[in-house]
Amino acid sequence: MAGLRAGAAEVNITPPVGVELTGFGGRPTGCTGVHDEIFAKALVLDDGRTKLAIVTSDLLSMDFDLVERTRKLIYERTGIPASHAMLNSSHTHSAPAAATLRGLGARDEAYCDVLCRKIASAVQMAASQLTEAKFGAAREPVLVGINRRQVVANKGMVLGVNPQGTVAAYVDVLRVERLDGEAMAVLFSHAAHPVVLGGSNLLVTADYPGYAMAVVKQVLGGNVVAMFAQACCGNINAHPRVGGTYADAKRLGTILGAATVKAAALIQTQTTADVPLGMADETVQLPLQPPLPLDEARKQVEAAEQKIKDLFAQPNPHPHPGQLKLAQGTLEWARDMLKLSEEGDKPRTQPFEIQVFRIGDVAVVGLPGEVFVEYQLHLDQHAPFKQTLVLGHTNGCIGYVPTADAFPQGGYEVTTAYKYYGTLMRTPESDGIIRSAGLRLLKAMVDG
Repeated sequence: MAGLRAGAAEVNITPPVGVELTGFGGRPTGCTGVHDEIFAKALVLDDGRTKLAIVTSDLLSMDFDLVERTRKLIYERTGIPASHAMLNSSHTHSAPAAATLRGLGARDEAYCDVLCRKIASAVQMAASQLTEAKFGAAREPVLVGINRRQVVANKGMVLGVNPQGTVAAYVDVLRVERLDGEAMAVLFSHAAHPVVLGGSNLLVTADYPGYAMAVVKQVLGGNVVAMFAQACCGNINAHPRVGGTYADAKRLGTILGAATVKAAALIQTQTTADVPLGMADETVQLPLQPPLPLDEARKQVEAAEQKIKDLFAQPNPHPHPGQLKLAQGTLEWARDMLKLSEEGDKPRTQPFEIQVFRIGDVAVVGLPGEVFVEYQLHLDQHAPFKQTLVLGHTNGCIGYVPTADAFPQGGYEVTTAYKYYGTLMRTPESDGIIRSAGLRLLKAMVDG
């Protein structure tokens, strides 16, 4: 078997001033400046039979049409098919809108067009620089987040802090180095929403992952491509969370970066036949809840229309732009819901791509959603690999993916957030479909 070859590259994807950020509601304007530049980074691996591309970007997420467009460009430029290209977003809430969330920031199509081409360019550059390489992986204890699903008396489930809640208190680290031992790329993954800077922040920033990548680059050398991949952070917030400072983001990033550097230093890399590559990809259908009864759907539209009228009726003749965007987003959802209600109750499903890469005795799973951390822990525990990375926000995002147990508990991720992403929420049965399909693909990587 031919030896492992690898290449890595990065491109700057910082938007111009004025482009709208996404992730928080209520922002009055587009971005007013740049605190730190943001990047898309690519790692291409080739064992002579299979070629894989992993991309990490400092974005909230990417709409599915942008993922499709980017994968097509990657194929045209490198021959790497869509199923072999994994596109992960860090989920920073201070990045340009490349994902459409109602009322939370509009896409700038000119920027998105350049974004797709830049990401494809990063993969193209990485693929053009393939050289013999060694690979290794490690896991290091660390935690920069906290479970955010908190039960409060008389309020129920809220976005808060739950120190007893489930977390993934570790960082997964992949190290790719040249034959002389120089680090080419370090990819690391941790589960925590990058929401240190809140909705009042109007500057572009990668949030804590940017600081973590800077630490890795500073310690391991300027030529290394440091890549942060967001894991399953659906119910995990960086802590402290919204409304923090850049100093807070730097502190968390330094903690995560230091753990990553330690793990990277301990990795014993392997070459040639020790690192076979593989890929499995399947799109499952997740069942959706039925639409509201027709009368209730009409009431939702009326309430949303009244909200907008109330905003204009305030003493200030001009409603707050951010509040108006949110209200308009709610009205858009209500009207879409009414259309579905008029169509009647019939089975509806939503596609969900599960992608698995094998890199020797390591697996990388990509899931397109704000996936709860329990999925990550379950797949990692039962996977037939020495180490398994489970990533959310990969190849697009369908919205929050709660566990079946979370549905009766309610809360933002179950009852509210889906209105930003789509029209209907999924059913609790989605849980079992995702877990079984994920494990089936992981086992196929070994059995096949």
